Amino acid sequence: MLWILLALGIGLVLVLSQSRAQNELETRVEQLEAEQRRLLERITTLEKLLLEQEKRRPFEEL
Repeated sequence: MLWILLALGIGLVLVLSQSRAQNELETRVEQLEAEQRRLLERITTLEKLLLEQEKRRPFEEL
């Protein structure tokens, strides 16, 4: 009986540990997705600024 309780206790600890690790992974994935969105917005903004700069260049050379 004691072995069964010990096995159940170990199983419970493993399940809880796995659940916690899964939650941490999901949180990290969400953080990385948010960072990726910010970086994509920054890239888009920089591309727009570069295009504006390229449009102005011929006028600056005159």
